[in-house]
Amino acid sequence: MKHIYIVFTILLTTFCARTYAQQASISGRVVDEQQKPLDLATVNLLNATDSSVVRTIFPDEQGNFAFLGVQYGEYRISAVLVGYEDASSEVLKITSEVGSKEIPALILRNENTVLAEVAVTAPQRPLVERKPDMLVVNVENSTLAAGNTAMDILERSPGVTVDKDDNISLMGKQGVTVMIDGKLTHLSADQLANFLRNTDGNTIKSIELITNPSSKYDASGTAGMINIVLKKNRMAGTNGSVTVGAGYGFGHKANTSLNLNHKEGPLNVYGIYSYMNNRGGNEFDIFRSIVQPGGANTDFQQYTDFIRHNSSHSYRAGIDYQTSDRNVIGVSTNGYASGNDNDNSSNTLIGRTVLSPDSTLATSSIFDGNYTSLAVNVNNQFNIDSNGRKLVADVDISRFSNYNKANYSNTLYLPSGDMKDEPLVSRSDMPTIIDIRVAKVDYTHPFGKDNKLEAGMKYSNVASDNDMRFENQVDGVWQNAANRTNHFVYEEQVSAAYLNYHTQLGKWGVQAGLRSEYTVSDGNSITLGNRIKRDYIDFFPSVFVNYNLSDNHQMGVSYSKRINRPNYGNLNPFEYFLDQYTFERGNPYLRPEYTHAFDFSYTLLQRYNLSAGYSRTNDVIAESMNQNDETKQTWVSRDNLAKQDIWYANVNAPVKIAKWWDTNTNLNAFYMAFDGVLNGQQLDQGQFAWQLRSNHTFTIWPTFTAEVSANYQSSLIYSVYRIGAQWSIDAGLNKSFYNKKANLKFSVSDIFDTRIQDVRTRFAGLHAIINQKNETRVARLTLTYNFGTLKNGARRETQSEEKSRINMP
Repeated sequence: MKHIYIVFTILLTTFCARTYAQQASISGRVVDEQQKPLDLATVNLLNATDSSVVRTIFPDEQGNFAFLGVQYGEYRISAVLVGYEDASSEVLKITSEVGSKEIPALILRNENTVLAEVAVTAPQRPLVERKPDMLVVNVENSTLAAGNTAMDILERSPGVTVDKDDNISLMGKQGVTVMIDGKLTHLSADQLANFLRNTDGNTIKSIELITNPSSKYDASGTAGMINIVLKKNRMAGTNGSVTVGAGYGFGHKANTSLNLNHKEGPLNVYGIYSYMNNRGGNEFDIFRSIVQPGGANTDFQQYTDFIRHNSSHSYRAGIDYQTSDRNVIGVSTNGYASGNDNDNSSNTLIGRTVLSPDSTLATSSIFDGNYTSLAVNVNNQFNIDSNGRKLVADVDISRFSNYNKANYSNTLYLPSGDMKDEPLVSRSDMPTIIDIRVAKVDYTHPFGKDNKLEAGMKYSNVASDNDMRFENQVDGVWQNAANRTNHFVYEEQVSAAYLNYHTQLGKWGVQAGLRSEYTVSDGNSITLGNRIKRDYIDFFPSVFVNYNLSDNHQMGVSYSKRINRPNYGNLNPFEYFLDQYTFERGNPYLRPEYTHAFDFSYTLLQRYNLSAGYSRTNDVIAESMNQNDETKQTWVSRDNLAKQDIWYANVNAPVKIAKWWDTNTNLNAFYMAFDGVLNGQQLDQGQFAWQLRSNHTFTIWPTFTAEVSANYQSSLIYSVYRIGAQWSIDAGLNKSFYNKKANLKFSVSDIFDTRIQDVRTRFAGLHAIINQKNETRVARLTLTYNFGTLKNGARRETQSEEKSRINMP
C-alpha cells in the first residue's frame, strides 16, 4: 500500500502543477442601489457559451467576492438574491495574458415587493423518486415518517424488507450495506438494528436505495447499499425547527427534537438533539418437533411475550468553515445514549404431543441494556480549480459501547403443577466495545467536458471486544457456566484503492472502475483458546453503459462484483441464550460471500423506470436451524452455502391520476434459489416471489394533504425457511399553518394489524413453525415548527463518505 500512496501523491502533484499554470482570478462586489453590501447574495461563475454554472460562492460582509483558480475561457458573473432583480456581468475573456480581473460592482435592484418575512420552502418532491443510479424515498415531509424511527421508515421503503431478526433485504437480497450520509456504519446486524431504532425519523431527509454501486463505493454489501441522508439546514442566519410527537401502539410513544443552524459569512454551525421514549412489545410463538426413529418424537410449543421499554438521547453537531474560495473544512460529532429494558416471559409445552404435554417450561428473562456511541469526523474539501478538480479527505473515529445484563429463570413443571426439577437460575453480563477508525481521500479530475477520472484510497480498522460472562446459581452460589462464557476479540483492517473513469461518447455514457481491497482479520476466542487469522486481497471491477436513445428513452446495463464479510456477532462462537432448549450460536469459520451482479435499466418519458437483473452469490452466508436429538436443544447458526441465484425485475411508476391525486407504485418480482450442502444435507430449493408498494398522496387543499400506502409481500423461500405472505395499509394526514412554518401530522401504520411473520422449515430432521407478531399498528401525532430568519443564502456543504458494519442488540 505504501507504493500506491507514493504513486498517488506524485500523480496529484503533477495534476496540480499543470492546473496552477493555467489559472486566473476574477473579483468584484455585490451591492444594492444605495451601494450597501449584500452579503447574502449568491454569486455564480457561468460558462458564457451555455450559461452552465461552473462554480458558486458567497460574498463577505463587505459584499466582496473572488473566484480563484479560474481556467482559461469565456465566462459571465451573475448575482441573485430573493427580493431583488438578478444582475449579470458582460462576457469575460480569460486568457494567458490575464492574471487577474476585477469587474464593476454588480448592483441588485429591489423588486419593489414588500416582503415582511420571506419563508423559503423547497418544492414538494414525490415520495418515491427514480434517479439513474438509485431509487430515492423522500421522507422529509411525509406523514408516514413522522414520529417513526429510522428502522420503521426503512421497513416502509420500496423493495426493502426487515425480517424477524432485523436482517435487512433489498430487492429480495440480504447482505445490504447501510450508510449514514454516505458513511459506512461498520456495525453488526444487532448493533445496526439498535442504532436505527435510536435514530429519530424526523431527522431524516431521504433514503437512497442503490442496487449496483460503482467502484468508488466500498465493495461490501452483496445486495447493494442503503444510504440514509439526514436533514441539513442550508439557510443563512439563525434558524431551526422543533418537533414534538406522541403515539400509542402496544404501549406509549413520545419523541421530541430540536434542530438549530447558524450561518454567517464563511462559518456554518449546526446542531440537533432528539429524545425518544417508547414502550412496546411483540409476541413470538415457536412449534418444533424432534423427529426420531420409531416415531418417538418430542414436540415443543413455545409462547413468548416480549415487553420492551426504550429511552434514548441522540445528538449531532458540527462546524463548517470556508477558509478560502476553494477550500472548506468541517468538524462534526454525533452519538447517542440509550437504555433498553426488556421483560420477556415464555411457556413451553413439551411432550409426545403438545395437546397432552409431559411437562411445561416456564422461563422469564429480564434484560437491562445501556448503549452509547460517540463519533468524530474531520473533513476537508479542496476545489483545485473551476473545472471540477477537487480533493476530499475524511477521518472518522468512533466508539460503540454496549452493556447488557440479563437474569434468567427456567422452571420445569409436571402436568400436576408440581416442579419437576429445581429451577435453573442464571445470569449474564455482556459488555461489548467496538472502536472504528477510518481515513480516506478521494480525488476527481475532469478531462474536458465529457471525461472524468476518480481515484481514492481508504484505510479502516475495526476492533470489537465482547466479554460474555454467564453464571448459574447452584445452592445459592453463583458458578461460572463454562459452556456459555466466552471472551471474543475481533480485529479487522481493510486497505483499499480505486480508479473510476467516466466518458460520454455522443449518446453513449460509459463508466468503468476497479477497486482493490486487502483485508486482514483476527478472530480470537480467548476463553476457548481458538484463534482464526485471515488475510486476502480482492479485486472488484464495475462497468456501467448507458444509452440515451432520446429524451424519452434511456437505457443502461451494468456489472459489478461485491463482497459481504461476516459480521462480528456471527463470528463469535458464543451461545446467545433464549432458554435452556433454544439459543443462537456463532460460527468463527464463516468465510466472506462474493456476488457477481448484472443489471439492466430502462427509463420511459423520464418518469417510468424498469430494471431487471441477475446475481450469483458464491459461499453465501445462510442461516439454518440445528438440533441435538439427545438433549432436545435447538439453535440457530450460519454457514457458508455453495451458491445463491437471484433473477429480478423492478417497475417504478409515478402516475398523476388527477390534479389532487398523485401516486407512485413500485413492483419488485424475483426468483431466489439456494444450492449447496447445509448441516450435512443437500439443499436445493427456490421460489418466485413479489413485493408491491403503492403510495397515494391527496391534496385536499393547499395546506391539507392525505397519504395512503398499501404494501404486499408474497410468500418466499430463504435458505431453509419458507416465509408466509404479508400485507398492510398505512395512512396519514398533514395540515400546515402559520404560512407553512408549522405542520401537524397524524398517521396510523398497519391500520388492520395484519403484518404477521409466518416462518416454517422442514429440513434435516427438524420441523419448526415460527409465528411472530411485532408491534406494527401504531398511531402517531407530530407537530413541527420552523423558526428563524428564513432568508435565502444557501452555502455549499462538504460531504464525506464512510461508516457501515457491526451487530448490537
